[in-house]
Amino acid sequence: MENIKKLRIPHSLLIIIGAMVLACILTYLIPAGSYARIKVAGKTVVDPSTFHYVSQHPVNPLTIFNFIYPGMVKASKIIFALMCAGGGLGIVLDSQVLQGAAGSISQKVKGKEWVIVAGIMVMFAIICVPAGFNSWIPFSAVGLVIAKALGFDAIVGVSMIMLGGAVGFSCGAMNLSNTGTAQTIAELPIFSRLAYRLFCMIPFLIVTILYVVHYALKIKKDPTKSYVYGIDLGLEDLNLDHIPTFQKENIPGLITIILCILTMIYLGIQGRLDLQTCGTMFIYMGIFTGIACRMDPNHMCKTFIKGAKGMAGTAMMIGFAYGITLIINKGLIIDTIVFNLAQILNYVPKAFQAPVMFYIHIIINFFITSGSGQAATTMPIMIPVADLVGISRQTAVLAFNFGDGFCNFILPHAAATMGFVGSANIPFDRWFRFAIRLFGIWVIVGTLLLMLAAQIGY
Repeated sequence: MENIKKLRIPHSLLIIIGAMVLACILTYLIPAGSYARIKVAGKTVVDPSTFHYVSQHPVNPLTIFNFIYPGMVKASKIIFALMCAGGGLGIVLDSQVLQGAAGSISQKVKGKEWVIVAGIMVMFAIICVPAGFNSWIPFSAVGLVIAKALGFDAIVGVSMIMLGGAVGFSCGAMNLSNTGTAQTIAELPIFSRLAYRLFCMIPFLIVTILYVVHYALKIKKDPTKSYVYGIDLGLEDLNLDHIPTFQKENIPGLITIILCILTMIYLGIQGRLDLQTCGTMFIYMGIFTGIACRMDPNHMCKTFIKGAKGMAGTAMMIGFAYGITLIINKGLIIDTIVFNLAQILNYVPKAFQAPVMFYIHIIINFFITSGSGQAATTMPIMIPVADLVGISRQTAVLAFNFGDGFCNFILPHAAATMGFVGSANIPFDRWFRFAIRLFGIWVIVGTLLLMLAAQIGY
């Protein structure tokens, strides 16, 4: 019976391969179409008046593995950053500094562990308002250590970092690549009407924290309720079974780690934390922590390589995930999907037009997971449609932000999701079962906020 249960849990990579096959099938079923592309303010966008159907370009499902290497190349910046971060964090975690700090904190907050969960989620929500979300994927290992010390599972560890950051990122208050691109195309000042987008973070963050904390307390009371109960996640290298307490000799290492993290936060707020800088900072963090903890140089090198190897599986899954987008692009079906979805708004009652635009972007996000890419493809079409049906351009941008952002965290081919979930070795089907209900709550909150935005003339 145990073997049968294990067979029912598909590996995340198998799910991605299934999505690649599905993408190929869609290139046979959906008519190929195309918009002409033009340059606007230095960005390549579609000309909304030029859609036309073209000859079908189906992709043979037997050729899906031809897209893996190009997918790896396309994802190279994320992959290399993860490899560098994995090496640096390997040294940090081997020093036992974070484990000791987490162990001591867990003893002091005994009975109020939810405060730590909520505090970390709020912190990453604020950090990800201006900063790139993918840069924080390596912190999933830190989340795992903290969650274990508090008596929670790997899903809580990932959620503290990932879902907290999801709110700050997805509301699009000061996201240059997504909101900046969309507002530029909509001919709006960049980051204009910021206050309402910041306000939107509050209800989203409240429901997200309540959801994660409720799950965390439930599995602490009964570990069998965990979505990953009984599954070997292969995280023995993180020393999660024995959480030490903080010692005086850990102080120099902890100071080093805090300074490196604060530097990354500062760079993120300044808009200067790209993936290259992130990967480099983690290397420095690992080296300086090792020196501060008086680790043997040879041992540091071995631990660095071991940590980098630990990210190889995650990097491969991200490369596979990017292959899905390449298949859809080759099939020339994205423009057809966008064109036909945009027509739906003409038949929707006015009170629901802004939420339906949100739902349309959720669907489109399955095909275009890149925020800036989605903005460049959809906003030149959605903005004229919004003008015709009476939706303000700011509200149209907000609907894009919600649809592009929150949907990413249930998709098997979104780089952020596979980066976080993959680094914790959580089977995607288990993550999906946990996250899909939260996504449903997000959709309800987003619907209400967009209806309010339309009502107040945002």
